[in-house]
This record gives sequence, structure tokens and C-alpha cells, in this order.
Amino acid sequence: MFRPDLEAIFRSAHLQLKPRTPVPSVLVEFFPFAGLTNTARVSHNVLRVRVSDLLNEAPEQVLQALALILLARLYRKQVPDTQHTAYRSYIIRDDIQRRLREARLARGRKAHADAPKGRWQDLEPRFHRLNTSYFAGALERPTLAWSQRPSRRTLGRYDATHRAIVISRILDSPLTPDFVIDYVLYHEMLHARHPSRAGQCKWISHPPEFRADERRFEGFREATKWLKKL
Repeated sequence: MFRPDLEAIFRSAHLQLKPRTPVPSVLVEFFPFAGLTNTARVSHNVLRVRVSDLLNEAPEQVLQALALILLARLYRKQVPDTQHTAYRSYIIRDDIQRRLREARLARGRKAHADAPKGRWQDLEPRFHRLNTSYFAGALERPTLAWSQRPSRRTLGRYDATHRAIVISRILDSPLTPDFVIDYVLYHEMLHARHPSRAGQCKWISHPPEFRADERRFEGFREATKWLKKL
């Protein structure tokens, strides 16, 4: 799907960010990403941009803000905070978030297989113990799984679309203290208890009540200290 004014919007953004540089050929298309992904790259004097088709009805000022944000990232420039605010204010709207959830469900990766038992560690008994201790047993069991790759950057992830908790395989080791695995799992369980929500021009993943509950974890300081050394 193409929108006639998109090329003009990105040409204008280029001129604002690099006024002394000739404008490359610009090709922009709406693309059916699984989320609000937007990409821009330059090759052989052609600027190729893909904008999430979830933004196909966005007002022109929102697309202008997105163009400046994308090209500023590409050209290593800075844009005023007002542009980020204009874009974020739009994408946190309820209707856009609803379309985003639908797109993730329809286009995103398949739901994780329920595989709580790793080579060394088992998430199943940990979940039930934490659920009893901190949630009075009220948290519905999600899919539990270990990640395919041993990531240090993402130690845990809660997939709200498919109701799955995925823990990094790097923690599946006999050398990982129990309280560390428990803490990472507990953190992701809190995401199920306290879903992300729209704030003032931004999406809040860790609201105050999340942080307050996180500090209730016995061994919170020790676990966070241990993970910093990972």
C-alpha cells in the first residue's frame, strides 16, 4: 500500500536534517510488520523507507514526526522532543494499541511451546511456589519456556499476546543461584499482574505499583546485584 504524500514528507524531513545535502530518490511504502516497526536505509542514493501499515490512517503531522525521528536516527542527528511526543501520543491511543495487539497475534511469531523444564532448571515448581507466596495463587499459569538462545541482554520476557513467559537459557545452569532464577521469573509474573499502560505521551512498562511489588521479593537486592555481574 502506498500513500502519495509519504515521499514528500520524507524529502522534507531530509531537507530539515541535512539542508546542504542533495535529496536522494525516496521510496516509501506501508509494510505489514507484526508491530509498529519502521525502517529507513540509504543505498546507491536511494532512501528506502518502510512504515508500519498500522499507521496508514495517521494524521500528516504524526507521519512528519515519524519521518524526522527515523531519518535523525539514520543520519545521527537530533530532533526536538516535541516530535517524539507527537508520535508517541498517537501510537499509545487505545485504537492503535488494539490494532497492534491484533497484528501481533495474526502476524507475529507463533506461540511458544510450553516447555518449563530446561537442562538443569525447571520453571514449573518455581512458578507455583512464587504464585502461592506473592500472588495468593491468583495468577493464572501462562506458557512457561526457556529461550532458544542464551541471551544476556534479555533475561526474561512476558508475551502478553500469547500469555507466555520466556526466560533466557543463560540462566539454565547449575551455577545460577535459585533466588536469581526466582527473581527473574517473578519479575515477568509481575508483568502479567501489572500490564503496560499508556502514560503521558509514552508507554509505561513498569508502573509504580510494579516497582513496589518488585521490591517485595525476598532477596531483591542480592538478585539484582548478582545479575549486574552476569
